[in-house]
Amino acid sequence: MCADRMRSIIIAIIIGLAMGATATNMQLAFIMMLAVLVALLVDGFLGFCPIRAVLQNILPKCEDR
Repeated sequence: MCADRMRSIIIAIIIGLAMGATATNMQLAFIMMLAVLVALLVDGFLGFCPIRAVLQNILPKCEDR
């Protein structure tokens, strides 16, 4: 598993958990979605994704495979 694929899986899991939290009217859902939104905006504007930076220390990059 490479870092970029794992990043997508983690973001999908966070979105799924936030959807479940929304069903129970938890404020946690808003915070989770806000964190994903900020991470994606930072990635889009600056080209730096904090999730990817951490995962690349653990997993190989997709180009290295």
